[in-house]
Amino acid sequence: MTGRADRIHSRRRRRRRGYAFLALVCTASSLAGCIAPSQTPLTLREELVLRDRCVEVVKQAVRYTEAGSVRAAGIEVMQRHCGAAAIEWFRSSLQDPSPGVRFAALIALGMAGDADAREWVLPFADDADAGVRLSALYALHRLGDTGRTGEFASMMLRHDSADVRRDAAFLLGILDETGAAGLLARAMTDRDEGIRRQALESMARLGNEEAVQQLVFWSNSGLGPVRVRALNALARLRRPSLAATFQYSLESGEYLEVRLAAAAALGRLGRNDGFALAAAALTFNEPRPRVPGDPPAEQIMRVRQLAAVALGAIGDRHALGALRRTLESNSDPRVQLAAADAVLEIVGGVPDHQSPFAGNSPAADGRGGS
Repeated sequence: MTGRADRIHSRRRRRRRGYAFLALVCTASSLAGCIAPSQTPLTLREELVLRDRCVEVVKQAVRYTEAGSVRAAGIEVMQRHCGAAAIEWFRSSLQDPSPGVRFAALIALGMAGDADAREWVLPFADDADAGVRLSALYALHRLGDTGRTGEFASMMLRHDSADVRRDAAFLLGILDETGAAGLLARAMTDRDEGIRRQALESMARLGNEEAVQQLVFWSNSGLGPVRVRALNALARLRRPSLAATFQYSLESGEYLEVRLAAAAALGRLGRNDGFALAAAALTFNEPRPRVPGDPPAEQIMRVRQLAAVALGAIGDRHALGALRRTLESNSDPRVQLAAADAVLEIVGGVPDHQSPFAGNSPAADGRGGS
């Protein structure tokens, strides 16, 4: 998701996102049965109706009782497109039983920059869950309270849990403090490969050129999941100089998911080279059978989700009709949320003065799920 997918960094992150990740081989039949959707643009009135529908889909995701990973993803989408207008939703989600949801809500409060949020965030700096504590420290830092920011270093370098060390490396990257690159370099000696990869991605985000070049290497070699992750990390940099890297993966990638990630990366640079591929993949229905640990339904969900992410990144209004059909025909909340996210990215999100997320916060509906 546009956020997007991009964030499948560890077991903890996967729980929040709700899926594992195995690559699909992109053979000639990988898109069999996928017919490129009509590319007739919607009228302005149809766009507004669709935007309102997407707002409701995001709300439903944040209220979704069956999986905390869906609620957490909903909070991320809400933060991207509504920000301060959704403060009450973020605050209500702090009481969620799922640590992953509290993690996402605290990050959203920090990014929203609401000075009044400090009193809501502060108690979670001592939460029983170490990941939640880290996200609270991140939010406090963003809100101007840097008194405990130094705890990131000790948790990334010495915490017993690899999940927590990965979370610390991830959050150090999005703090946008360039001085953290040297600290992240120390995590490159961690015994856990996932932490080393996360540290490298965070270093690249902070402008370390060696880290960027290593990600370019990974984007062109190795297994599908590694290449997708590298492409997603490089896409966030939005560097025109990386266009050739993305184009190569789009044209030569042997995995469908790699090609979709490359399409999204090019979209971030204002190019629509992968539009046809992504539009067709919205109706992908040819999973590989009998893949251990990766059932067909998960493969279908993942490809359709990545297709929506790519279309949102490309930003072409001709995709709105196909995304609307995805919202109407797909029952998987993860695919629906990805489609809603893409629509909101294409049409420009929700104007702050309309505040469609004000009121009716999750607290009004109760809580449940994991």
